[in-house]
Amino acid sequence: MIQLFSAYICQEAKDAVANVLDTGWIGQGPKTKQFEEEFAAWCGAKYAVATSSATAALNLAVKVSDLNPGDEVLTTSMTFVSTNHVLLYNRLVPVFVDIDPRTLNMDLRKLERAITPKTKAIMVVHYGGNPVDITKLYKIAEFHGLKVIEDAAHACGAKFGGEYIGSFGLTCFSFHAVKNLPVGDGGMITTNDEEVYQRLLRLRWLGIDKSTFDRSSEHGYKWDYNVAEIGYKYAMNDISAAIGIEQLKYVDRWNFKRTQIAAKYMCGLPFTFLEETPGAVSSYHLCVMRSPEKERLYAACSEVGIELGVHYKPNHLYPMYRKYMRAPLYETERAYKEILSLPLHLRLSFADVKKVIETLNGEIR
Repeated sequence: MIQLFSAYICQEAKDAVANVLDTGWIGQGPKTKQFEEEFAAWCGAKYAVATSSATAALNLAVKVSDLNPGDEVLTTSMTFVSTNHVLLYNRLVPVFVDIDPRTLNMDLRKLERAITPKTKAIMVVHYGGNPVDITKLYKIAEFHGLKVIEDAAHACGAKFGGEYIGSFGLTCFSFHAVKNLPVGDGGMITTNDEEVYQRLLRLRWLGIDKSTFDRSSEHGYKWDYNVAEIGYKYAMNDISAAIGIEQLKYVDRWNFKRTQIAAKYMCGLPFTFLEETPGAVSSYHLCVMRSPEKERLYAACSEVGIELGVHYKPNHLYPMYRKYMRAPLYETERAYKEILSLPLHLRLSFADVKKVIETLNGEIR
């Protein structure tokens, strides 16, 4: 079986977990803080807040954006449902914008045309690890006075204009088992705003102003704290953080291997592949090709033990999201009929890649 995804945990991370287990402190503690500090320094953000998942991170990002129930948020349908579920959690109105067929990212020209007086924010997804045009995005947002939340679940290690995604504004990452920096599950929010940072720290721990670890010292445990607002139990634990600290050291190297694998697919197959945004460097969480014979190719690969995927069934095709369509999503629906994600992970050998290429080439009519 050639798997579509496969998690990889380095030996240093395995050793780090054993060390954490021996300390007796396995909840949110010193390793979580260390991971946050090292991640922020690595990606060029002032602050980072670790969470239990990327969905939790996105929900907190929405919370600190101070949007009101009924506010409209421009978003994409070509994404995992977490992106838009968090808008519904907060009684916001997702408004779907069509995609650029070359990248499957939100089409920023259509984005600007979709802005109305009810629009208060933009939820942008860096699809497959390929960033949107950050410069254009923030210019549009600034001109119209809109908040921006970057869903970078796929984009750990991606860059725009030579700078890491995560350094520009309020950005959410995923450390799910099959992501570019896997810890099992977890997320991170980066920000350059100290007030937002302090609020994120409270919100991810039930609104409490001091973590349990911060209230523990060599002089004893301090039980008293303040609860400023309703928050969530979204904190990362030190087991996950210990894995993240060690895995972070390899992300750039691992992303380079992903890029090499994607390049072999692109050179070896006569299909249309997604393009990188000018000025961007993709993290290649996904390698997506397009073919009108998607279903037949998927079936043929399955027969010989090759897993392909589809990312994603557009959200507006689920009954619960249909009412949020304001305009036809022609490119989104056209892409869904053609897209296939090819196997892409660190356990994949170049012999595996060759087999995928030969299998797909053998199916071309």
